[in-house]
Amino acid sequence: MTNQFFYYIFVIIIYLASFLFYVTCSHGLGHKAEYLQLRRFIPCAILAVLPMYLVNESLLSPQYLLSFLVGVSWITAYPLFYYLTYHKISSDFGFHLDTVFGLYIIGWLISLKLLVQAFNIFPTVTLSIISIMEYVLLALPLFQASYYLLYGTCVSTGAVTMIFETYTNEVIEYFKSMPLAVRLGTPILNIALLAGFFYFNLTSKASITAPLLPNLTIIIAVTLFLTYYLWNTKKGVFIRTGLIELVLDVKDYLEQTKSYKTNLAKRVANLNVTQTTPFCEKPATFILVIGESESRDYMSSFCDYPQDTTPWLKSKQTSENFLLYKNAYACKDQTVPALERAFTEVNQYNDKKFYESCSFVDIARKAGFKISWFSNQSHIGAADTAVTLVANTADTAEWTKLHLNQIQYDESLLGYLKQIDANENNFIVFHLKGNHFNFINRYPQDFAKFSKPDTYDLIPNYIDSIAYTDYVLQQIQEYAAKHLNLQAMVYFSDHATIPDKRRSPNFGGFATVRIPLFTYLADDYISKHPEVYSALKANRDKYWTNDLAYELICGILDIKSNHYDESNSLASTQYKYTKDMLMTDLGKLHIMDDIEK
Repeated sequence: MTNQFFYYIFVIIIYLASFLFYVTCSHGLGHKAEYLQLRRFIPCAILAVLPMYLVNESLLSPQYLLSFLVGVSWITAYPLFYYLTYHKISSDFGFHLDTVFGLYIIGWLISLKLLVQAFNIFPTVTLSIISIMEYVLLALPLFQASYYLLYGTCVSTGAVTMIFETYTNEVIEYFKSMPLAVRLGTPILNIALLAGFFYFNLTSKASITAPLLPNLTIIIAVTLFLTYYLWNTKKGVFIRTGLIELVLDVKDYLEQTKSYKTNLAKRVANLNVTQTTPFCEKPATFILVIGESESRDYMSSFCDYPQDTTPWLKSKQTSENFLLYKNAYACKDQTVPALERAFTEVNQYNDKKFYESCSFVDIARKAGFKISWFSNQSHIGAADTAVTLVANTADTAEWTKLHLNQIQYDESLLGYLKQIDANENNFIVFHLKGNHFNFINRYPQDFAKFSKPDTYDLIPNYIDSIAYTDYVLQQIQEYAAKHLNLQAMVYFSDHATIPDKRRSPNFGGFATVRIPLFTYLADDYISKHPEVYSALKANRDKYWTNDLAYELICGILDIKSNHYDESNSLASTQYKYTKDMLMTDLGKLHIMDDIEK
């Protein structure tokens, strides 16, 4: 296939195929955009073949075919899966730079290989490095394909955010939950893929004869041009492809979120907090417990579930001190976006920014409390999440020692209660691992009530984790009431889950946001704050989303503040929200559309 005619034909074929694919997998393009790409793809297709033409090498060379495979995967992956996901609901989109990158990366990679061999630049080492580069470049489209096959959607903002904010221990647990074939096949496939790149790049040799050596000057020029054009960190094509642009957008958002730290002094400087009624006449404690992935649909204290999954909380249903709210929802079915709103003034119903908003930690400190934060979630991730940023503003913030692949149960948090000084006003936050997948790892196996110990069975494991959470909540409440003058305790979950359905970064239905909410109020609190208690009791059947948790806490603390809107508080007679006003999925869906409930 060294005849010049075939090079020309191949250029025409990949040019037309690329353009037709681009037009097919785009939506709402105007004729101007189509004509622009019609011209733009011409040099791209030429440079994808030109290096092989200049040295008269076969287009069936294994070295070229590997580079070609990488390029085609970039041309097709993101545009195709985006089209399959959004073509029915999005009016216009197109990803011409994925095509540009795919075609140019073919020319860039094969040019590097040819130059290494022509000038004998440590070929074994250099070609091995290029092989690793090709493997990494191919891995990204393969990841997108796997993601689409798993979830039926293209990689989204939510998915990338979850990747940034997922802890190593969670990745290990998730991988261990996959079928054996996947756990064995994934590393084998990756090893085989990398070995293939090494083998074919190192064993195929380009034969560049003396008469063709002057053409290497052109290949050097092509390589230099493509290196700059593809990898320029400001306007390079790579950073403007669909997937990479998405990743960088999420990274920018997380960087903005981190400015929460630097804005702390500015936020607190104009924060005014006064207590309507002193919280308690003697040192007292307020406890907030944040659950993880707990659904009220599986809790016997909130519904007619066939098994008694929450015996302690169910026994408190008739107690005047415990108020259970059976119409509570999460504002999002993911931890970080839900809790960054629950912890601060930000909610679905205003336009405030996280990094500019006060948190309940700021409020409690101004109200005279010492804040302690104890978490069984991991502290170290790929990003400083909003949860960690708020936690780090506490006077004391501690995380259980989560070692890789080592299980820690929520009762490990109970020991922190003994560190609390009962002679101070304490605001304590417990962040549970709760009912996070993998459910069987959330409780000691000798605690199993509804499943067989050490037996993977999703729903029985899940309701066992709920029973264990009920036990942990009991231990927290009873110890604090006995030793720390507990006046108020609030519990809600970040979001819910459907235990026998694989979790997706996309909204999984209202069952993923039906969460539990309850408050405990001591007799002393009830007598000193009768209006707050009456409001909380009167609002028991009202609808609520957990992005209003900040105002709920402010209300129970019984404070007035320039950063507290009482009409958002379930603890106020001014609470304004009705079922038809409330939203979920960050304002995309109405709670009243939950017809399954």
